[in-house]
Amino acid sequence: MILLTPMDIHNKEFKRSFRGYNEDEIDEFLDQVVNDYEKLFRENDKLKEETARLRKESESYQEREKSINDTLLLAQKTAQEVTDNARQSAADMKENAAKECENMRQEAEMEAQKKLDEATSRVRAIVSEYDRLVREKNQFLRKVKLTMESELAVLNQTINELPNPEAEEKARAEVSVEVTPQERESLGQAVAQEEVPDEQAQPQEA
Repeated sequence: MILLTPMDIHNKEFKRSFRGYNEDEIDEFLDQVVNDYEKLFRENDKLKEETARLRKESESYQEREKSINDTLLLAQKTAQEVTDNARQSAADMKENAAKECENMRQEAEMEAQKKLDEATSRVRAIVSEYDRLVREKNQFLRKVKLTMESELAVLNQTINELPNPEAEEKARAEVSVEVTPQERESLGQAVAQEEVPDEQAQPQEA
C-alpha cells in the first residue's frame, strides 16, 4: 500500500459544488492535517531507522552467540579428546611401567590429572563467558522491547489526538433537531407579528 505524503495532502484539490463546504475552513483543516501527518511521517521514518539499527545489533549478538556455541562445542570436543588421550596415556604408562618404580607411575598419573584439570578449567571459562553473553543478550532484548513499546505508545497517542472529521460530523448530525411543518408555520407567524409594528409606525413618522 502506498502511503500519502504531506505534499500529496497539501496539493489535494476539491471540486466546487453549490452550497459546498467553506474553502477557508477546508484549507485550514488540511494545513493542520498536513502538519500532523508530516510529524507522524518523520516519526515513522525515525522508528524504521531505529528498528533497522536494533535488528543489526540483534544479528550481531546472534553471530557472537553462534561463535561462542561453536567455540564451546570445539572446547568440549577437545577436552574430551584430551581427557581420553590422557586416560589412555595413563593406562598405557601403567601397563608399560608396571615393573618400574612407584615414583614413575605417580608422575604419569599426576601428568594426566594436570591435563584433565587444564581441559576442565578451559571448559568452565568458556561456559562462564557463554552465560555472561546470554545475560547481556536478554538484557538487551528487554531494553529493545521497552523502547519499542514506549515509541508505539507515543505514536498511538499522537494518532488519537488527530482530529476526526467523520466523528465530528456524526456528532453534529445526532444533536441537530429537525424542524416540523407546524414549527415552521409558528415561526413564520412570529416573524410576521414582529414586522407589523414597523409598518404601522411609518405613517406616524410622516
